[in-house]
Amino acid sequence: MNNDAKDGVCQGAKPRSAPRLPGGVIAMMLLAVLSGCRKSDAERAALERNEIEARIRDAYSLVPYRALKLTMRAEGQPNAPAEVVALGQMLSATRALPTKPASEEEALRVAKSYLDLGVAFYKAKKTLEQRDEDEFPLLWSRMQPGQPFPLPGYDAGQEHAFLSALWFVLDTADSGNRVPATDLVLYELSRATPQPAWPPGLRVSVRGSRGMAFCGAGYHYAAEEELSAFLAEAEALPASDFPALRDASPEQTRESLLAAGYFLRAWNRMGLKRERAAEDDLERGLGSLEKLGIENELTWWGWAFIHFRRERYDESARYLDTLARSPYLGETERRDLQASADAMREHGERLPIFLQARAAAILGQALLARAGGAEKILVSLLGAERAGQVLAPLLWMDRVRQGLAQRSMDDFSRAAGDSFDGVRAAGGKGLSALKEKLLGGGGDTKTAAESPP
Repeated sequence: MNNDAKDGVCQGAKPRSAPRLPGGVIAMMLLAVLSGCRKSDAERAALERNEIEARIRDAYSLVPYRALKLTMRAEGQPNAPAEVVALGQMLSATRALPTKPASEEEALRVAKSYLDLGVAFYKAKKTLEQRDEDEFPLLWSRMQPGQPFPLPGYDAGQEHAFLSALWFVLDTADSGNRVPATDLVLYELSRATPQPAWPPGLRVSVRGSRGMAFCGAGYHYAAEEELSAFLAEAEALPASDFPALRDASPEQTRESLLAAGYFLRAWNRMGLKRERAAEDDLERGLGSLEKLGIENELTWWGWAFIHFRRERYDESARYLDTLARSPYLGETERRDLQASADAMREHGERLPIFLQARAAAILGQALLARAGGAEKILVSLLGAERAGQVLAPLLWMDRVRQGLAQRSMDDFSRAAGDSFDGVRAAGGKGLSALKEKLLGGGGDTKTAAESPP
C-alpha cells in the first residue's frame, strides 16, 4: 500500500470544494464587521468630553473672564499675584462707567476703559495662567463678607454651578443684545463637580445643567449621558430630598425637575435625529407637568410636537396657535409660530419650529419671562434683601464681561504691542494635533459633535 493509501486519500477522488455559505449568513457577517467599526455612544461621548476640555483650555475668549474672576477673588489676599493690585484698581474704576452711554463721546470713553482693562489682563496673562482662581476665597465671601453661605455645603463647585446658571439665564432673557456665554457656561460647569455634602436636589440639578450646556454646544452624546444619569438619579430620590421652594412643595419641585429633564433629553435626541425616542421623552415630560396641573408654553409646544409626529396636523396647528398667542413671547417669535401653524395646516412638513435649538430659545425666553425674569427667580431663592445684595455685583461683573467681549484678543495683543498671530497659530496647531490624536489620525477631521448618530 502506498503512502497516500495509508493516509486514507483516494487517488481517483476529485477534490471537494469549500461549502458555500447562504447569502443571509454572509450579510449578517458583513453587518457584524461593519457595526464593529462604528463607534458606540459611549465612545462618541468620551471624544466629545475631550473636545470640551480642549475647548475650555484653548479658548482665548475665556482669558479676560478668567482674569476678571481671579482678580476679584485674589484682591487683598496675602498670596495674590503682584499684578492683582493694579488690576483690581482698574477693575474697580469700571463700576462708575455708565451702563448705557448718553453720547458718542461717552461711548468712546467706555470702550477705551474696557480696552485698557483687557490689555492689562492680557499683559498679566502669563502670571494669571499659572494661578488658579480656586486658590482664593469664594466670590460669595468677597461680595458678602461675614454673611452665612446661601446653601448647605456651599463650596467652589456650587459657586461655579451658580454662575453658570446666571450666565445662562441672562443670555436667555436678552439673547439678541449680548455676547453669548456658551464657553463661560462650559467652563463653570466643568468645575462644578457635585459633592456628597451637597443637597441631593442640587446634585441632580447640576448634572442636568451639564447636560443642557453640552446639548446647547452641540455635544449631543455627552449630553445624552449626563441627562440620562440626571433622570435616573432624580427618579430614584424620594421627594423629601428636594427643596420646598416658595411656591412649590418638594413633590412639585421633583416633578418639575423631571419634566425639565425629559424635555431637555427630548431636544437633545432631536439633535441626534432620534425622534421616536424624543417623542417618548416628551410624553413623559408632559405626564410630569400634568401631575402638577401645569399648562404653559412647554406643554403647548410638547403637544404640538406629539400631534405632528402622529400626523395629526390640525391638532398640532391648534397648539401652535395657542403658543403664538403667549404674551411672554416676543413679536418675532409669535409671528414665526403663527406662520408655522398656518403652514402645518397646509402640508404638515417638517418645520423649523420643532428643531432643538429653535425650540429651546423660544421656550426658554417664554418660561423665564413667565417666572418674572432673573431677578424674581433670585428673590424666590434668597429673599428680596439678599437677592439685591447678591445681584448688584454680579450684574456689574456681567457688564465688565460684556464690555471686554466687545474686543477680541487680537485687539488686546495689538494694543499691548505683541504679535498675537504666532501665539494663536501655535495654539491652533496644538488643538489640531489633539483632535487628530483623539480621532485616530488619518483624513477624518470631523469632530465628535459633527459625526452622524
